[in-house]
Amino acid sequence: MNNRINIAYCTDSNYLEHVGVSITSIMLNNMQHNIHFHVFLYDVSPEEQHKLQEISPLITVYPISIDELNKYSDPQNNKIKHINRSMYIRLSVPRLLHSKIDKFIYLDADTLCFSDISAILNINIDSVVCAVTQDSLDKENISKNQKRLELTSQSYFNSGFLYINVNNWMSFDTENKANTILMSARKKHLIYPDQDALNIVLQHQVLFIDPNWNYLFTWMDDKQKETFFYNKESLPYIIHFTGARKMWYQEHTGLAQNIYRFYKHFTPWSNSPLKSYKPKMRVNDYRIYAKNNVKDRRIINGLKYYLLYLIYKLKN
Repeated sequence: MNNRINIAYCTDSNYLEHVGVSITSIMLNNMQHNIHFHVFLYDVSPEEQHKLQEISPLITVYPISIDELNKYSDPQNNKIKHINRSMYIRLSVPRLLHSKIDKFIYLDADTLCFSDISAILNINIDSVVCAVTQDSLDKENISKNQKRLELTSQSYFNSGFLYINVNNWMSFDTENKANTILMSARKKHLIYPDQDALNIVLQHQVLFIDPNWNYLFTWMDDKQKETFFYNKESLPYIIHFTGARKMWYQEHTGLAQNIYRFYKHFTPWSNSPLKSYKPKMRVNDYRIYAKNNVKDRRIINGLKYYLLYLIYKLKN
């Protein structure tokens, strides 16, 4: 079993399809390797769970019990915001896999694989809690986060990819230390709550590895976003499609969406249409839509979006 690559996700019904697409991208690029997927589910119907399992017998699902969720209820109103629940559950994954596996890759749902990932087995994490990648290629951005969180280390990692040593995670009490920060008054000062908390807790317990293991889409300029797939030599192992305007929304056309649609074709969601981003749009999105439409010479649409941007900005 030493050659098995274990990969874990944590999702609710809103991101289940995207986890299925991400898993499919890994499988199609690693058909010769022994890979097993561990998917932790909450607020997912049995029908949707069955859909995910249709993809492959290599997927094990772990429905999260209500007791696991209720631990994080707000004692004042006995409720917890959706985003907080997601944060806490992902931190519990190593504990829930403890004694089952020794090491695993944790991935966010908004990731796609583009190559053979067996090289992960050559990365030694015996003396650290996990291997991570930088959150930015810009040293100034890293420095800002380091100063913001008062880190004594000189780095700041992105938590969308973590190659975790389960025993070390447990012995360092990582989950409880991170949860203590997340449930404290200090949480109000965290911009990226679980990521910030993990950076505080693990700042001297991680190994930084090649950013191609978690290459952020927001690092690319517009030209690179439409050409990255065509240069095999520089293609990352995993691209993390960071940012609110995901490729799985129908309005966000381009190479990334075409690739997403390709992998989606091999999932049980192949016939489901892409959803619209419009219900999720924020004020700044209208400005970006205006800029993109003008750039593509769709002037009238560009003016329409810019007018909406001005209207909503004045309202705020």
